[in-house]
Order: sequence, then structure tokens, then C-alpha cells
Amino acid sequence: MGRRRSQDTPPLLDLKEPRQFDEANVARLGLISIQERIPEGYASWEEEFEVLGKPVKLACYANPNVGGVPHGLDNEVSLALIALYLNAGSPPDGTFTTTAYQILKLMGFDTSGYYYRALKESLLRLTTATYVLSEAWRADGRWQSVTFRYIDKLEFTSGREGRLDRSSVIRITLAKEIVRSLQSRYTKPIDIEFMASLKRPLSRALYRLLDAQRLSPEREEPLGRLEVRLMEWAAACKIVHKRPDKVRRTLEPAHRELLERRYLQSVEYVGRGQHQTIVYVFGEEAGGIPDAEAVNLLVAEGLSFTSAYSLARRYPLAHIRERLDRYRAILEAGYRPKNRLGFLVDVIRDATGKYERPIRAKRPPRKQAVQEEEEARRLEEEAAREWAAMPLEAQVRRALQVAHLVLRSRVSVGELEDLARLMEAGALEPRRLVEELKEALAVNKLDDWLEKFRRGLPD
Repeated sequence: MGRRRSQDTPPLLDLKEPRQFDEANVARLGLISIQERIPEGYASWEEEFEVLGKPVKLACYANPNVGGVPHGLDNEVSLALIALYLNAGSPPDGTFTTTAYQILKLMGFDTSGYYYRALKESLLRLTTATYVLSEAWRADGRWQSVTFRYIDKLEFTSGREGRLDRSSVIRITLAKEIVRSLQSRYTKPIDIEFMASLKRPLSRALYRLLDAQRLSPEREEPLGRLEVRLMEWAAACKIVHKRPDKVRRTLEPAHRELLERRYLQSVEYVGRGQHQTIVYVFGEEAGGIPDAEAVNLLVAEGLSFTSAYSLARRYPLAHIRERLDRYRAILEAGYRPKNRLGFLVDVIRDATGKYERPIRAKRPPRKQAVQEEEEARRLEEEAAREWAAMPLEAQVRRALQVAHLVLRSRVSVGELEDLARLMEAGALEPRRLVEELKEALAVNKLDDWLEKFRRGLPD
């Protein structure tokens, strides 16, 4: 049995099947500044730029007493509210109930006093800031002018001095314009786990804005390349200081991290001064939301979760299944690659057709063997670097993501909390948990693993 909840611990919403969607207008217009910090008293902005080839005008008027215009952390909070609204069943009136603890957990943040204070400030900014959008809001196939506050109504319980804490219950009513869009499915997919895994708030905010340009309800195929004028991009990002060198300096840390994480393949500046253009080329991690079954199939073959997740983002489930069948057929025909996992990845990625006919040779050619060995070494080094670079909270988040994908309906939300508690306390090492789950999945013994885990929990 799982750890018993204390009577003052609020129940969580069922997040077993998180709906990873963003409202397309909010994300694309960049209503929340990507900047982590803004000047004191910065309480309004007015911007003009193009969306889908159409000039739009936007303005935001906020309250300086609660931190000015929405920015930084507010990007994650606003996205978390959309996810919680969808998971609450998309109530027509836009009202749902959650907890401060749950919002922080969904965002992957520490549940310390600092983040409870930051969450309260963020909710107040989203409640008090008014947006005025002129011919900029897309609804029912038409451009509309709208005025709204992101949160139309906010109620919450609090502890001492009105502070949010673990037990705080929050009732939120989203703006009817956002609710209408979500109910009519004017949305775009977004990889919340990938966004949460980025280290900097600036990177997470830029990722959300870039991905909204890459994936649009108006296009069937995602963009592979985005070209945008520097000063227009500064307006879309809501960067305070519009001098070209300062814009570039503001964007640079986020560019660096998104390049390191392979969401971006390249970032190039063309031209000079205010006439510069930024050319983004999206990388291999800019795939769609991975299919959980595809991830599970690849993990079952022995791939690390990181590699399986990356491949499932790039290739659809049908492609993964077909290439796995081809890979198994080649092995059954007697082919013995020097490194099986390196060979598997090569079969999945191949675009030349070299594996269309089963290979019957007992041993691979030397060149093929070397390629497989190098690929396998790269995969292992990639996984090791990724784990080593992550702080404990990110390792816990990644391990919980694996547990959710692999165990799915077998495990309760309470048991996932137990796993998180054990990892945070050092009683369970996150990477070891991932390896155990991977091994159990490969030999079809997940139920045995889960039973052993439950026996070890205190009553």
C-alpha cells in the first residue's frame, strides 16, 4: 500500500494522462515577456508586429504593485493553468479548483517557501494585467479585437499573512476568450516535460514562443526553419530594451541552451543594426509530442529513455513499429551486429533504403560494425552527460516521467509521490530507478517490480 496521506494534505487532480496543449493565440502572441527580470515599475507595453503575415497591435496594462507586466515565471504558471483546466474536463465556465502545491509540482518547481511566494505574485500579475489586442486574436477563422485578463477571477485559501502554502486551495476562472479557444481546439501541442527540463526561465519562455511559430493550427506541417526580423522578434518576445545589441544579448543565453539541447540546429544573424534578421533552423529535438507506446517499444528493446524519447519525437509510431519489425527480421535472418543498440538506431534513422532487404551475413562488414559501435558509445555518453548535468530536482522529474510512461495505469498518483519523496531524500537514486524500470519492462516484469516497491513502503 502507498503512504497514507495526512488529513491536511489536499487531494490532487488525476494527472495520469496530462493533456499537453497550449492555447495557440496566447503562445504565438507572446503575451508574457520572456525576460526573467524587468525594470522596477515597468507596468505597460505596446507592440506591433506580424502574425501569419498580418500586422497586429498588442498592449498590456498592469499593476506596478504586484511586479508589473507578466514576465519570467508567469510563462510556466500560465501554461500550467491551461493544463490543469484541460485535465479538469474543460468546464464551460472556465472555473476549476487546484492547489498551490499541485501547480508547483506540475511546473517541476521546488515546493519551498520561495516558490509559494513567487507563485502568489505570478497569479496576481495574471489576474490584474489587462491585455488589449487589436485585430490580433484568431477565433472562428477570423481576426478579432479583444480585451481581457488572463485570470478572470482568483480565489485562494492562505496561511499566515495571506501566504500560499502546501494546503492552499485555489479556484481560478480563466478568461472566456482563452476558454473559448481551448473548447474549440484552437490549440497546438507542446512538450511540457521538455520545457520543464530546460534550466533557465528565459529558455523555457523562448521555447514556448518559438514552438508556437513552428507548430500552428493554420499549417499541417511544422516549420523546419523560421526567419524573422530582429526588431519584430524583440516585440514578439516583449524585450524591454530594443537596441539591437541588447536584444541579441538578452536572447543569447536561451539560444545557447536550446542549441545544446538540440531543439535548435542553428541560429544565424543576417544583416546589420535594426535591419538584422534571425534565421532559426530547428533541430532533431523539435519533433512532435512523442507517442508513449513508441517510447515504451524502444525502451523494451534496451534503449535508454533519453534515446527512446528523442527517436519517438522525430518519428511517428507507425515508422517505429515498421523499423522494429525490420530490425527483428534482420536479426532472425542470422545477422549479428557488433553492437545491437547502435544497429537498432541506425535501422530506425536510415533514409537510404539500405535495410529494405534482410541482411543475411553472419557478421557485419567492418565499416558497419565501427559505425554501430560509435553510435552505441555516443548514446551511452549522451545519457551519462545528460544525467550528470541535471540537478537532483531535474533528475527526479525525469525519473518520474519514465515511471509515468512505463507504469501508466498500474501506479497511482500517490505512489508517484512516494517515488519522488524517496528520490528527494536520497533513499532511491533517480537513474537507478530508470534502469530498474527499463529492465523490468524488457522482461515483462513491471508488476513484480511494483509489488516489491509497494512492500518496501512504510504504512
